[in-house]
Amino acid sequence: MKSRLFAAVLALASLVGVQAAQAEEAGLAAIVADVLARNPSLRAGALRQRAFQDEAAAAGAWPDPAVSVMLDRVPMGEEMPMIRYELSQMVPWPGKLDLMRRAVEQQEKSAAAELAVRRLELRLEAKRAYFMLLRSAKRREVTRAGRGLAVQIAGAALGRYAAGQAGHHDVARAQVEVAAIDVELVNLEGERAAMVAMLNALRNRPVDTAIADPTGALSPMPSGGLAALIGRAGAARPELKGMAAMRAEAQAMAAGARKEPYPDLMTGVWLNQNIGAAPSFGAMIGGTIPLFGVAKQGHLARAFDARADGAAEDQAEMRAMIASEVAGAWHRAQAATRQMELLRAVALPKARESFEAAVAGYGTAAADLVAVLDARRALQSAELAVAEAVVRREIALAELERAVGGPLGGDGQ
Repeated sequence: MKSRLFAAVLALASLVGVQAAQAEEAGLAAIVADVLARNPSLRAGALRQRAFQDEAAAAGAWPDPAVSVMLDRVPMGEEMPMIRYELSQMVPWPGKLDLMRRAVEQQEKSAAAELAVRRLELRLEAKRAYFMLLRSAKRREVTRAGRGLAVQIAGAALGRYAAGQAGHHDVARAQVEVAAIDVELVNLEGERAAMVAMLNALRNRPVDTAIADPTGALSPMPSGGLAALIGRAGAARPELKGMAAMRAEAQAMAAGARKEPYPDLMTGVWLNQNIGAAPSFGAMIGGTIPLFGVAKQGHLARAFDARADGAAEDQAEMRAMIASEVAGAWHRAQAATRQMELLRAVALPKARESFEAAVAGYGTAAADLVAVLDARRALQSAELAVAEAVVRREIALAELERAVGGPLGGDGQ
């Protein structure tokens, strides 16, 4: 019996031996790619971006010419009736349309930045959900293995009871332990179904679409160090690009407001069809008088200047927040890595040693069943703690990728 228990201990200890070169990474990459390909919010963002592209083209278009037909000198008096055919065209002051187009183009860049932000958020959500599913799989594996140990302990207690070496309460206690683990497994299965539904919602698939349990793979720590990652984030984060576009839009609107009082020209030509006389031709050129709108446009220009300066201040604040996000994710990943290594090197071997000693003591009546069950729970807790640390590390690295604004160097992604 002791040899079977020791074999089960070794099987339990192997469940969280996560290696970096396993095939699970392809599964993670496939899930992330599926989310990015099917999530409706990305398609909606792409449509908004395309809408601004069309709006920018429309903003830079000239106004349509106007045509009119006029009948004059009716009823007929001393002069014969006249029919006038007129064609006119509004000619905006040079540069006005270009500034209007540039302002909308900056809105398109803001929409593109928002779309990039959403892509980063979806990548993080997909990875976080995937690693939560990994944690669920590890918890169920460890719990099932722990149940196997509990069943064998219950069998050993029953054997000792049959031999008159233990009381019935040992058998009952061991069987209660097995039943408690069964209840926990039911709870874990329910948690898994909820996680699968969440991941399928991100993929825009039916909530009950099957997803295989991931096996787990350690991602390498990014190269370059914290300072390099903060520098990369300052150049790559789409939020900063969106704020730069907002600032450029406000600057274009300010320049447009200052140019708005410049007179727009109106040109026209016409043909007079004189009844009973030869036709005549005419032409005209006119323009608006910058009288009442000068002060108004001055206020608007200063307002847009203030918005541009405000966008610059928002950028400065965002840069500080980005540095904080990168540093936080970096330190969480480092801490989870150290915790995982300590658990594997110290806590897990000690828990295994304690369980083996308790099993050996129970076989020689030097330890009671309670000590064996407590040691089993401690061993399972250590195994679960390793799995939790692995998942916390992977989630921290996914958060670091989001904070940097792109794939991390040195991780092969």
